[in-house]
Amino acid sequence: MYMATPPLLPAFSSRAGQLEFVELDEDDIDTENLHAHVVLPEAKHLLLSDTLHPGAVVAGQQDLDAHALLLELARLAPSVAKDFAPKGKDGEGVVFRLVDEAGLGGAESGYVAMSYCWGRDKENGGLPRKMVSPVGDLPFGWVRTVEQVPLPVGRSLFEAVVRERGVGEGLWFDQVCINQEDDFEKAAAIGAMDTIYKNARKVIVALEDVLAEESEELFLRWYAEQYEKSELPGHQQPHLGMNPPFMQRFPLLRSFFERMLGSAWFGRAWCAQELRMGRSIVFLVPSLVDEEDGCYTFVRITSAFFLHLLILASECLQLFPSLNSRISSLLLLFLQKTRNDERDAIMVRNPGVLLSPENELPTPFVPTIAEIFRQNASGNSRLPEYLRRLDANRDKTAIALSAGKLPIRMKPASPLQRPTIEDECLRQLLLVGIAAHDPVALCTTGAPLCLHDGSVSWLTHPSSQDIPSSHLHHPLPRFTPKTPITQSSDGRAEYAQLDLVFLDLPHRSHSNPNFPTYVQRARHYIELCMQYFTLLPNATPSFTSWQTPHNPRAPAMKNVFVQTLACCFECGPQWLLDVSARIQPPEHVVAPQAAEALFHPHLAAETYINTPDGRHAFTSVLNLLGAVVALGIPWASGASERTCGPMVVSLSPSPSPSPLEPLPFDSPKAVVFAPFAHSKTLLVAVPEAVKMAEYGVLARGWVLTPFQSFTGSRSPGATVNWTLQGKTVVFGGAGFEGGLGGREGMGGHRVYGPVGVGLASPATV
Repeated sequence: MYMATPPLLPAFSSRAGQLEFVELDEDDIDTENLHAHVVLPEAKHLLLSDTLHPGAVVAGQQDLDAHALLLELARLAPSVAKDFAPKGKDGEGVVFRLVDEAGLGGAESGYVAMSYCWGRDKENGGLPRKMVSPVGDLPFGWVRTVEQVPLPVGRSLFEAVVRERGVGEGLWFDQVCINQEDDFEKAAAIGAMDTIYKNARKVIVALEDVLAEESEELFLRWYAEQYEKSELPGHQQPHLGMNPPFMQRFPLLRSFFERMLGSAWFGRAWCAQELRMGRSIVFLVPSLVDEEDGCYTFVRITSAFFLHLLILASECLQLFPSLNSRISSLLLLFLQKTRNDERDAIMVRNPGVLLSPENELPTPFVPTIAEIFRQNASGNSRLPEYLRRLDANRDKTAIALSAGKLPIRMKPASPLQRPTIEDECLRQLLLVGIAAHDPVALCTTGAPLCLHDGSVSWLTHPSSQDIPSSHLHHPLPRFTPKTPITQSSDGRAEYAQLDLVFLDLPHRSHSNPNFPTYVQRARHYIELCMQYFTLLPNATPSFTSWQTPHNPRAPAMKNVFVQTLACCFECGPQWLLDVSARIQPPEHVVAPQAAEALFHPHLAAETYINTPDGRHAFTSVLNLLGAVVALGIPWASGASERTCGPMVVSLSPSPSPSPLEPLPFDSPKAVVFAPFAHSKTLLVAVPEAVKMAEYGVLARGWVLTPFQSFTGSRSPGATVNWTLQGKTVVFGGAGFEGGLGGREGMGGHRVYGPVGVGLASPATV
């Protein structure tokens, strides 16, 4: 059950107002007097500066400088650097408009921002419409031009959004507040989107495609009273921990929450960005009522109450099978949002109070790219379909830069720019990440990027699996390469040139005669676990999932577990303990006594597995094997247990002059996963930039094959060409990691993407 540690929650001073109902009469709806004004420079500086929310710190981003980043990008990939520009600080260079009544005239003291789904069929393409008064209405032949604000949502819902403003506040929403026909203004505004949403007092989310049923609204009204009357302390959640769970007992609450999360808004890339950047969120959900009486009702939900719904839902995730990942990610995000709400409330009640610096959760750049490109973006609706899809890819690129809190933005599109197909956009973003010395950008594990000219890049698709979830909000340090990484093209394909540290393959140069015995013992242990798996209730799902009759994956999965355990036996018990401590949570770490027992050559395994200590030992080692298999096989690239297997690599006590020179048998060892198809020709190398132990959770083991038919020794200063066939985590013990960190990378290596991959099908648009 989630929330094992309630003190993590903010201590709300009051639950009142977290769930409310906004009621409007047809006669109360008045949007005719709203106009879009350019905010005066003094007001704009105040509204878009960080002085409103001092102390916010984003881990890992403070030392990024736009000009230094662009210089590094120009050295790495000049053709990419020209498409980016520094982002103005505090909205510098942005034409900032707000919608309000004409009286404020651009001198607003604050603003709220609206978030909604584009897509309503609007006259004039959703752009502001200019109305010119007839000649003769005004004296001296004057005419009056009024720019009417088009409504992004229905009139009643828009009126509910407008009423969220405070005194002296305006409303910002992109459809009107950005000149959609000015590419330069649009590019600057998109680059400053994080600043605009971050500095809004609150972001109002208009879920127009969701309707609360009448029965659900009645239940929510009843529940609002119960929720506010709860006597629990502010940091605890009412109705948590009930049996059965509260949301399971009340299907009306469950159906409303499920319909709300099913809104198209949660799947749109721009909306997800606006949600991340907004400090405080308010959802407005229309209620299904009879419109003939001219009355409209909207369910108003704050960040705190939405967090409450997420926590209740997390107790019964089996009821939301298609929404589990969405609930989990939103839960973490809204914990931060509600802390912001409570912090702002404290500052309002005590204007002079000094609060500790506010630490925002860091946003890992590469997994964020993968998440954004899985979401939807519509592009410019005025463009033809094909160009609109390309424009949507540009939107996602801009969103990724902003979400990653990078200090650069995209320039307006140039006619000479490479087509913005999805893989080209991903290529740009990964090169930006490498220029920013982000280690994850070097270690992506997806399929190779297929570029517009039909060639295959050495860069690969980013994936949510590129960094373990335990490290998502603990940023890895930026790498500092000894020599700059560069990329270029030789007319056939582009390549990266960088320093590599080559690892030895003991099975070729100094094979262990005991390895067949290790395989035999490993097979015996795994077969015992398969026989007694019902006695191992806490075994990893990666093992139990194929323990079903006639499962087609069973033979290959059994083999990969056997081979991985045999590699563990070759590396030794201390290796196993080191790797377990590094990649597993504390409650699953293998105990020394368990490793000692299972590594004993004369262990009576059948007897041992029937004891409590034995079952615990076998379970803990199975869980380690499952973690190694899950992290080691590059699943995102299309690899599987049928195409990849484990192998042992090693380090010599001193640097080797050649990647093919034999190494001593007792050198520090590690386990990697490599494709069977290239087992006779492959070598394994680690980029010098990510050789240090802190990058050990990443897929930094590059599986290389010679670019030509043969690559042997080379003269000093010569260049060697390699083909990148995959990437893998290098599972090394403490001795291996220390030795690898002390190695000097060898220069003069060019790495190409695999030849022929993806050429049969066009790149994704």
